[in-house]
Amino acid sequence: MAQGKTKGSLAEVRDSVNRIRSEGERFLGRLRRETQDFARKARSEVAGDVRKIRDELNARGERTVRDLESRGRRMVETFEKQVGRVTGAAGKQLGLARLHDIPRLAKRVYELERRVEQLEQELRESAERSDS
Repeated sequence: MAQGKTKGSLAEVRDSVNRIRSEGERFLGRLRRETQDFARKARSEVAGDVRKIRDELNARGERTVRDLESRGRRMVETFEKQVGRVTGAAGKQLGLARLHDIPRLAKRVYELERRVEQLEQELRESAERSDS
């Protein structure tokens, strides 16, 4: 009984090896033909392919730059809105002339300054990544 199972599994292994061998030979044949076709291409055809790739990369780069610029504009707009809200709040608080509110206002201004630095850093990093 055990011998029958062994013969069956050996036959399956042999079939798999033969299948893999024939697939490998087909793959190598296709690779050989494609390599020969590429080698036969005229220099102008290869140059045309290179130009197409270059143009595509340029277009992608331009799209990335436009995207980064629009993100930067949105970040600046958001910051300006935040500054406007803080300025309005500061005017109200200073109008009340409460000295205990000034540290809170100073803290908010400090937080906004840190946020602007963070946004500028993110914008620089995004620009560097897109240049890579």
